Amino acid sequence: MTPSDPGTQPAPYIVVVDDEEDLREPVAAYLREQGIDVDEAGGGAALDLLLARRTPALVVLDVTMPDEDGFSIARRLRANHDNIGIVMLTARRDVIDRVVGLELGADDYIMKPFEPRELLARIRSVLRRLAVGTPSVMVRSSLDIDYDDEDEGDEYRPAARADYHDEFWIPTTRGQIRVPVETIEWIEAAKDYALLHTPERSHMIRITMSALEDGLDPAKMIRVHRSAFVRPGSVQRISTIGRHMVLELHSGAAVRVGPRHWGEVRHRLMGKPAL
Repeated sequence: MTPSDPGTQPAPYIVVVDDEEDLREPVAAYLREQGIDVDEAGGGAALDLLLARRTPALVVLDVTMPDEDGFSIARRLRANHDNIGIVMLTARRDVIDRVVGLELGADDYIMKPFEPRELLARIRSVLRRLAVGTPSVMVRSSLDIDYDDEDEGDEYRPAARADYHDEFWIPTTRGQIRVPVETIEWIEAAKDYALLHTPERSHMIRITMSALEDGLDPAKMIRVHRSAFVRPGSVQRISTIGRHMVLELHSGAAVRVGPRHWGEVRHRLMGKPAL
């Protein structure tokens, strides 16, 4: 690697961990072109050998690998190297799998297939937060919990209804993160967890949709699905895929609209009367 010029910051050192060479190698090559010092590892054992020689600032970690999955590796990294950033790669579409990764200590995740530019942006975002000491590990929130009727888990009871009209405060192992509602593009939920998606990153909170429905300002966040809210200002266009209505957001995310919410979405976003 070319030595850095005097007075300039050295290139960040990261490791890309994925058992699929066809994905790992081009991703690593692209990141090197962007000025990042990159090593590659085909799994947890290869990563451990690299860690014994040098500590990376960040690890890009695939979830599905044959010998040791990404969840197990993330758990070990967070237990032994708490200052290393973790960005997880996953082809799994179930939000619960993403929640598990975040709860184990991942700083962000990205869904396969992905654009290398998006991965680069997320890596840089995590590195910036680590450089200034901003809390980045996402853990369960201590905010009030309310369960939908179909949810099990009667041992949890809300102390009081929460108000999320303007902001969320996410407690983490490194302090609290303030997440203004105006920065959230959409909220994705599964059972008693929700992911708050901003253009730069995702935050995890333990809360249900019914509690969000009661606490969110409907003028700021629209319920578009039984498991999703969207901020109207984040919508770039409305499209249809087959029989489904889909909201395309400025970040590139696509959120499906549930049939029971079509009328409200048309009314709010297209200026047409609700059906």
